[in-house]
Order: sequence, then C-alpha cells, then structure tokens
Amino acid sequence: MVQRLKKSIGAFLIILIIGIWGFMIFEELSFLDALYVTIVTLATVGYGDITPVTPEGRIFVIFFIVAGFSVTYYTLIMVVSLLLEGQIRDLLGRRGMERSISKMQDHIIVCGAGKVGSNVVQSLLEKKEPFVVIEKDDIVYQALREEKILVLHGDATLDSVLLQAGVAEAKGVIAALSDDADNVYVTLTARSLNPTAHIVARAERLEAENKLRIAGANQVIVPSVMGARQMVASMTRPVFVDFVENVLHNEELPMDFSEVTINATSSFVGKRFAESQIKERFHSIVIALRRGEELMSNPHAQERIQVGDVLLVLGPTEYLGELQHFAQSSEK
Repeated sequence: MVQRLKKSIGAFLIILIIGIWGFMIFEELSFLDALYVTIVTLATVGYGDITPVTPEGRIFVIFFIVAGFSVTYYTLIMVVSLLLEGQIRDLLGRRGMERSISKMQDHIIVCGAGKVGSNVVQSLLEKKEPFVVIEKDDIVYQALREEKILVLHGDATLDSVLLQAGVAEAKGVIAALSDDADNVYVTLTARSLNPTAHIVARAERLEAENKLRIAGANQVIVPSVMGARQMVASMTRPVFVDFVENVLHNEELPMDFSEVTINATSSFVGKRFAESQIKERFHSIVIALRRGEELMSNPHAQERIQVGDVLLVLGPTEYLGELQHFAQSSEK
C-alpha cells in the first residue's frame, strides 16, 4: 500500500509539472498563473477567471483533464485508504491487546518504560514472565506496540488505568516512573486495589524511600545507590560479582536463583534439610530461608522445613522447575 502511494504521489507531481509547462508554453502564462490554472483544473473547481484561448491550449487541456483527474483521484483514494487502514488497524490492535490483558492473572504490571522501566521490560522478557506495561509517552507506547509487548496507553497513577491493567489479579507491580511523587501515588493506589500484591518501587532520592514503604511498597530500589554498591563490590569482590552477573544474566551458564515456597501439601513439610535431598536430587543449594520476618542464611542441616517457608535456592535451571513443582505437591 505504501509503495503504491509513493508511486501515485510521484505520478501526481509529474502531472503537476506537465500542467505548469503546458500552460506556460501554449497559453504563454506566467509560472504563478500556470500553477494556479493547473491546480484549479486538477481540483475541477473551474473558477473561469483564466481559460485557454488558443486551439493548442484547449487540446492540451482536454488530455490534461483526463490524465490529471485520473491520477489525482487515484492519489486521493490511496491517501484516504491508508489513513483509514491505519486507524482501523490501530483500533483493532488496541482492542485485541485489551482483550489479552483482561484475561491475564498472576502477572506483573510495569508502570513506566523509561530508562529504568525499559530495562525491567527486557529482563522480564528474558525471564519469560507475563507482564503488562503502562506508558504515558506516545513514542514509547508505539515502540512497545511494534515489539508486540502488551502495553496500555495511560497514566499509571489513575485507578482506572491500573484496574484496566488487571491490578486486582496481578501478583506484582513495579513502579518505575521517573518522579518519586508519582511512584508514591502508584504504590498507594496499587496497594489499595490489591492488598496482597508484591510492590517494588523506584526512588530517585533517598528521602523518598520511607514514603514509598509507608505507601505500601514491599521493596524500594534506589538506582544510584544500587549502582554505587555494585561498583564498589566489583572493585573489592570482582570474582563474586562476576559469578552473580553470570548466574543472573548469562544464558550460557545454566544456573539461576529461585524462591521456593513451601505450602501445606508439600512433602518437604516437617523434614530436616538433611533429609530433604534437595542437593542430591535437584543438584541445588539452599542459600537462605525466610520464615515470616526472620531471614536465616545457610540454614542448619537439622533445621525442619515448615509451611510458609520461602527457600532461596541456587541450582541448575533445568532442575529448579522440578524443585518448584515438588515443593508444592505431596509427591514422595
């Protein structure tokens, strides 16, 4: 369609040049008068203030009207068709995306796809996590749509937009907007709409961290502080940082961290870590254990596993999925 439009516009410009040239030659008009008569003729307006008087000019006009009107009419049809097609495609695309979003559950909502949010989006894509982006900027929104990413065009601080993104059914919200006040508002709104959602918020200033936690954020990330800590760690513990980076971001290293939640039906309940065979059966290591508000690093082999425990596990990617399934079932 676009190529045909380009060709029709090219043909129209050629007709326009021919018309100007013809009226200047056959009717001895000035350039401005020739341009005026050409446009009037192509538009079929016919003011009658300037008309061809020579036989040659009238013959030229006869052929020019037939050819010019055909090209002009075709070009207009192409322009209108392209505009309507784009609007229809955009409308259908929006509705299709909204239908897909309305069916989502246990997904993550990313508020803002700027410098920080765009990297969040890429990481979620790599992890194959289901997510929806809320973006207010037109250019960023269109770019995300072209990448086939589920995105809503709107203000994430509004209740209606968060509800449209499925906040009531979401497992988590990431407030990655550039303004601390907006992130506080998003956090407060998301927490009121979904009391159980896990909310991670971005803070540009340290003083905003406490406000975000009061608003309901489970975790607050200050990119400048995190970046500074990583730079120091890379200087003082380069091997450790390199290992963690490879585990988290290098797909060639088949290792990953995982959080394994123990539910009431799990066969792990009541067992000591020494009896769980997590290391032997799943080739994984339990690095830490969260029990309520308590966080235990490197839990003792005689520690018994309880309902609600969250295990932080490091192991081969291929085994972590099996471990997740086993931890939530009554299999022996």
